[in-house]
Amino acid sequence: MVMDEIDRRILQELVMDGRLSVTELADQVSLSLSATSQRLRRLVDGGAIERFTVRLDPATVGRPIDALVDLRLPADLSFSGIDEGILALPEVVDAVHLTGRFDYQVRLHCRTINELDTILRDFKQSFGVEETSTRVVLSTVAGFPRQPTPA
Repeated sequence: MVMDEIDRRILQELVMDGRLSVTELADQVSLSLSATSQRLRRLVDGGAIERFTVRLDPATVGRPIDALVDLRLPADLSFSGIDEGILALPEVVDAVHLTGRFDYQVRLHCRTINELDTILRDFKQSFGVEETSTRVVLSTVAGFPRQPTPA
């Protein structure tokens, strides 16, 4: 999808405030309501905007423990099986398949350390994970996570 400077400005405005109305967005990028609506629809249809969503504060919703867990699978274990398993866990908020020593990294938001411990045991016992490496997040650097900027 080819984007011009106005498309990039629309995306930047929405990243800063996804609740902007189309009227407010049109004012911000100095376009008519109709032109802004057309561009917004094109950005959605073209896949630049995947969805409109809300970001929750994990601690406020009862999941204050934030952990990054690397998973190493045995060579004969199916990746599709682990994909389905981690997708079914509500504590997993992000998961990526990696190169290197570990096969996956998952981000968990848990209620307690005991809940985190139970999930780590389940990774090994129920999902067949061979090794885990876990880090508990102490804090997130201000301004992160952030969305990618349009190129």
